[in-house]
Order: sequence, then C-alpha cells, then structure tokens
Amino acid sequence: MPDSLESWIAVQDGLITRQQALAFLSDAAIQRRLGRRWQVVLPGVYKADRSPLSEIQRVRAALLYAGSDAMLNDTSALRVHGLPYVPDEAAVRVLIPDSVQRASRQFVVIKRTWRLPTSVVVGGLPTAPLDRALCEFAARHDSERDSLAVLAAAVQQRQVRLGSLIEEAHAGQARGRPRLLRVLMPIEAGVRSAPEADFRALVARSRLLPTPLWNCLIELPDGTVFSPDALFEDAALIHEVNGRQFHAADEAGEDVFEAMQRRHDLLVAAGVTALHNSPRRLRRDADSVLREVEEVYLRRAGRGMPPGVKILRTAPLA
Repeated sequence: MPDSLESWIAVQDGLITRQQALAFLSDAAIQRRLGRRWQVVLPGVYKADRSPLSEIQRVRAALLYAGSDAMLNDTSALRVHGLPYVPDEAAVRVLIPDSVQRASRQFVVIKRTWRLPTSVVVGGLPTAPLDRALCEFAARHDSERDSLAVLAAAVQQRQVRLGSLIEEAHAGQARGRPRLLRVLMPIEAGVRSAPEADFRALVARSRLLPTPLWNCLIELPDGTVFSPDALFEDAALIHEVNGRQFHAADEAGEDVFEAMQRRHDLLVAAGVTALHNSPRRLRRDADSVLREVEEVYLRRAGRGMPPGVKILRTAPLA
C-alpha cells in the first residue's frame, strides 16, 4: 500500500479518492487543492491536475468511484482483454457486489450483482473474467450480429471455451438470456464469424441444401491440411467467406493473398469445388449467392469426396 499522497496518485494514474487523501490532508487542505490544482472527476474521486482525462484515467476513475470490489465489465472488459469488433462507446461499464450502494454517474455505468466473480487483472486493471464479460455484453447489446462477431472471435482465437460461455449463459440472469442463447446457437453449430453466420442463415433458407460441416478439417492428396468455412460433403463443395481484412492483398498482405489463391488451386486440382463470396455480397446480394450455391450443389450432389481427400475432423476444435 502506498505510504504517501504522491505515491497514491502515481499508482492510480494521477487520481486519488477523498478517503485516501484524508489520510494525508485535512478537509480544508483538500478544498484548497480542488480550487487551485485538483479537479473533481466523480463523487469522491479527484484528479491531481487540471488537464482533461485520458482514457485510462476515465477507466481508473470509474473503478475508484465504484469501490474496492469493482471490476470492469461488458465492453469495457472486452476492450481491456483485446478482443476485436467490440463496439465503441463512451461509457465505462463496471460490475460491483449487490451489497454496495452505487449509482451510475456521468460516464460510469454501474451494474450490481449477487453473483460477483473473482476478477482477473489485465493491464493493471481488475476485470471480469472473459466468459462473464462476453455474456453480459451479448445479453444486453441490441445487435445480435455484432455480438456474434465478438463472441465468435473470442472462441476462434481460443481466448475462451465455448463450454464456458454456455455454462455462463445458463447461470446468469434471465433478462437477456434468450438473446444471448440465439447468439451462441450458430457458434455451437461450428460457425466462427459473423459472415459465416450470414451464410448459415442462407443455407437454412434453402429447400435444397443440406447442413454443411462448419470449419471441419480436411487433408488434400498432397498432404495440405485445410479448414474450410463450410463443406457440403456429398457434393465435395466448399464455400468460403473471404473478407478484405484477411484475404485482400492490399489489406492482409501479399503473402496471405497468395496463400488463399494457392489453396483454391489445390482444392480444384484435388476435385473439390470452391465458391468464394465477400461478407458484403452475402449481405447485399444474398438471393444470388444462394441460387449459385444451390445450382453448383445440384450438379455435384451424390458424388462424394474425391479420392485422396480425407476429412480429419468434422467440426472445429471445442
């Protein structure tokens, strides 16, 4: 524990609470500093200069205001954990015990819970465990597609187990649970991105297409191992969603683009038909995409996988 006023301020990113300051200063001395050098950030939380708050100071101030058991939650926790696709928002979301009386103020959104988890420290900040933060976010957020993008990325990057998310979904509060379970459904099916979920929804609309294998693992005759987004096994038909971020040469780099092209050529040479669509086309021209996939499937249905092409795993790793 810091042994001086300056030490407290240093370890808390230039911030100090009133209670901490009273250990070193009188009430009158605090008031004099507030009139000259310090500023009130939140009730009982001061900044030891007059400059605007930085982002880390906003986060730290929210935690100091919320109390010693507080932890970052929801989008605030997801950003600290480094997850992609987390929506931008000005609020700092904090989780506290139900026994603590704190109200949301200014940029701080407080959520009280009787089921307080043990926090994890990320970047020096107490943070809700990732499975809890993900479920809190998806249960609250209006856009299920945005939520799916975040949760699928966390599972795809192996930052969280799908089983942990399912357990947390059923253990958490009932409010928002139906929305959360709808978000988890395509991930349970094997989908690992929002565009893949868009294609899954297209397949579900079709009266012709069977359910494909999602993110299975196949081996080509030359020993190349590949995990396609969707595989219609009986037609040896693959569908891939190729976004610019991960496949376009000007976005992902020439090596990634060349690898995609080479993989496509190997699939065709092995007798596997591969269709590719961008996330944008899946959303803007869905009917045409579905019609094309159905036409190719009907031409090849019943042929099965070509000789030498093996399915090593029928679903993504748990």
